[in-house]
Amino acid sequence: MRPRRNFHESRLVLPFLRWIVPVAVIFLAVAVFGDSAGSGPATSTGAQVTMRVPFVRESIDEIRALAPLRTRAIPGDRVLPLHRIPRPSGAAGEAGSPSAATALATPLVASSPAPSAPALDISFAGLGNPPAGQDVIPPDTMGAAGPNHLVSLLNSDFGVFNKTTGAVLQQISLQSFWGSLGTGPGEPAFFPFDTKVLYDPSSDRFFAVTLGGPNSPDSWILIAVSSTPDPTGAWSKWAIDADLDNNVQSFDNWADFPGVGLDSNNLYVCANMFSNTNAFQYGKIWVVPKPQLLSDSPVITWSELRNPPGSGFNMQAAHTFGAAPAEYILFEGSSSQLRVARIDNTSGTPVWHAPISVTIAAYTPSSRLPGAPQPGIAATIDTSDTRLLNVVHRAGALWTTHTVQSPDTVKTEIAWYQIDPGTGTTLSQGRISDPTRWYYYPSIAVNKDNVAAVGFSGSSETEFAGGYYTIIRSSSGAAEAVAVLKEGEAPYSKTLGGSENRWGDYSAMVVDPGDDTSFWTLQEYAHFPVAGISQWGTWWGKFTPGNPPPPPPASGGGGGGGGCLSIPRSGSGEASGSSLFSAGILLLPACALWIRRFFRRQERAVPIRHPLC
Repeated sequence: MRPRRNFHESRLVLPFLRWIVPVAVIFLAVAVFGDSAGSGPATSTGAQVTMRVPFVRESIDEIRALAPLRTRAIPGDRVLPLHRIPRPSGAAGEAGSPSAATALATPLVASSPAPSAPALDISFAGLGNPPAGQDVIPPDTMGAAGPNHLVSLLNSDFGVFNKTTGAVLQQISLQSFWGSLGTGPGEPAFFPFDTKVLYDPSSDRFFAVTLGGPNSPDSWILIAVSSTPDPTGAWSKWAIDADLDNNVQSFDNWADFPGVGLDSNNLYVCANMFSNTNAFQYGKIWVVPKPQLLSDSPVITWSELRNPPGSGFNMQAAHTFGAAPAEYILFEGSSSQLRVARIDNTSGTPVWHAPISVTIAAYTPSSRLPGAPQPGIAATIDTSDTRLLNVVHRAGALWTTHTVQSPDTVKTEIAWYQIDPGTGTTLSQGRISDPTRWYYYPSIAVNKDNVAAVGFSGSSETEFAGGYYTIIRSSSGAAEAVAVLKEGEAPYSKTLGGSENRWGDYSAMVVDPGDDTSFWTLQEYAHFPVAGISQWGTWWGKFTPGNPPPPPPASGGGGGGGGCLSIPRSGSGEASGSSLFSAGILLLPACALWIRRFFRRQERAVPIRHPLC
């Protein structure tokens, strides 16, 4: 009987193999190659540029001494340019104009009614509105915290504060800070605007970025690095010609609204490139290795990624904490997706990988969000659009935030997201909202305990524009009740001859490097008017989350072996392919068990002849 059984078994095996082998081959082919098939080039190394650029190293005291010798190149009050998200009329989604508010997708967690955000440990006034003739809107409220100092970098001024007392240790105009790079027409510091500053724990330095010149061929990327953790001392500064692509060709496009990130290897600067007729052309990224910036070299090397595959408008580079396999760039996708691009080989020649799509709760992408009300005045405050405003990469997750319209009203609120860039999935997300108050211009930070903090502006029909904040504990996945940083003091209406009541364009929320637990935030508020003219002010505040509540007990019994396999459908990119491949590997044991049981059933079957034979 044995030979007959073997003969019968072989008659089952051969047809089975003829069926299963092609299916397995097709499955593996789709897993490995399916996502990239037909998508065109998905990577780019950009162009390497090495050259001597405008460079200077000087202390703040030296800057102050030289400032009177320089002719002020920007007389009068200034309204800084704002380019709305380019969306063709009548379209929706990634390239569209605002559409009707859509229902929110799940999962999404709204603000928690309790407990409240932590109380302030300390708060004090930041830099304020400059005098008439030197006024500027918006201030571009931006700040960073170091071991012992706070740095504020606005469109008007550079300032340094004592963290303990709030005392102003240094203050000079923004143009004076950059002035040694040249303030004449066409020179880097002729028209500085759009300021960013970050403290880098890996190098123990402050990094500052500002744009210069709102037209081509006079557009510049200005970079400054403090020589020590003390920002009152010396700074080294460089200027890179922004409209000269690959140091070869100028296309008469100039840089606007930078997205700035850091990791252990590089400084990343993203910018929207506009023509001199203010039409968006493409996105561009500069990757500048940090070692040469820390060694005060006037000859520097950087990589330029001009319009890399899949790039888009308003890309934001992540501020990366700790070791990471790659640097990530985030920007808006469709009404229910964000786009996440990856730059790897960050210690060598950087390689750009085309973005994947990450599904989020639906919102209405908008080029112009509704203006926020304020009491006693008809003028509303400009809340800009739905662009992402900053990104933090920590403990394997990306955190980002932006202003969106409430799904059921015209009111604006804050949307935040925690994303796993490896799988292209949303780990958590939520909205920060209020029944009557409008929120706008958020910023986000994350501490060592994986607690996120968000700071933003807010106003209502009964509240002047002020600063607010809250925290998001990983154990709850929801924003706690919002707390007040600084109440607004008066109605705010300031156009400086323009057509919009400008506010923002962003704010600052950062973790304190001293304990990597507490947070500092710098927000804008409406100050009392001076001589009948509206004034903006900025306000610093520090708070500590405290010990987080214990995590909820694990569901189910046993050793945590339960759960299910989730394969994210992320649109395109390598995360989806790797997920399919991983799913195939995980399913192999189950397939083997099924095959074994299949043959055992056939051995017991009566009659012996199987329908497959």
